[in-house]
Amino acid sequence: MLAPHATAALEYWFFKVNAGPVALLVDWILRRKAKEKILRVSVHSSEKREVVFEKLASDDQSFLGAERTVGQVGEVEWDLSIEAGEERIEPHIFPAKQLRLFDLTLVSAPLAAFTGWVRHGTQRVELRRAPGLVAHYWGRQLPQEWWWVSANQFDREGVAVEAMVLRSGVWGVPIGMPLAYLYLHHEGSRRLWIAPPGAVQVSGSPESFEIQFRPIGAQAVRLIGQGRDYGDLGEGILNTLVGDLELWEGDKFIARAQGTAGLERRFPEGGGDSSLPRSASLRGTGRSE
Repeated sequence: MLAPHATAALEYWFFKVNAGPVALLVDWILRRKAKEKILRVSVHSSEKREVVFEKLASDDQSFLGAERTVGQVGEVEWDLSIEAGEERIEPHIFPAKQLRLFDLTLVSAPLAAFTGWVRHGTQRVELRRAPGLVAHYWGRQLPQEWWWVSANQFDREGVAVEAMVLRSGVWGVPIGMPLAYLYLHHEGSRRLWIAPPGAVQVSGSPESFEIQFRPIGAQAVRLIGQGRDYGDLGEGILNTLVGDLELWEGDKFIARAQGTAGLERRFPEGGGDSSLPRSASLRGTGRSE
């Protein structure tokens, strides 16, 4: 899932993991047209909340391998073994992937586990099969805007969620086509809903929002997020790894992630200062897969 795509103008490889007082998101970004390689680290700890960027030499290899990741940027350092597991999320609408219709293609391992250590300043945390995420996406450009949710440390065992609602260009033309997917691992089963058709709606701000998926032939699923300690990842992107997330199916409460949810919002270009939470809504359609 991590193999590079040499014809893609843009590629991101990343992982995220929460372990006690430390939460870490690391992206390796390759912009081929600009001939740029960037290592971006977003970290929460008792030391501080920070986002750090480092421009890499052209011959630097990816920090992220199939079974291990090792790296250091500023005061953040890590050495982690990875168990990616068998589960994969590959949301696409045939033949959009084959035709490279939309801005990006995504594959992720939502049930990955990390063992090793993370250091931030003077604080070092040991990890033993800590739940996390490994992901890879590639394409011609970033979508114009999105909401992204990722959580796999809930108050109930065996629950994991990943969701994204976005507006994409079509063959590079910025028409803002609404797309979405929702992955839900619960009670030993997995479901993946993809938009379009069906219905999905997002309302609120990064500090408080709700995503509602209404798949055809199934109960509505609601994700209710509360965000704090957002960091500016650049390019209009706000991200936190210590958000709260409630998961509802119909009127039934399923589980809650307290301070362990990854929540992210990219605002459309011209949306203003990305460091300031703003209200927004995004509507689209959805289909169950």
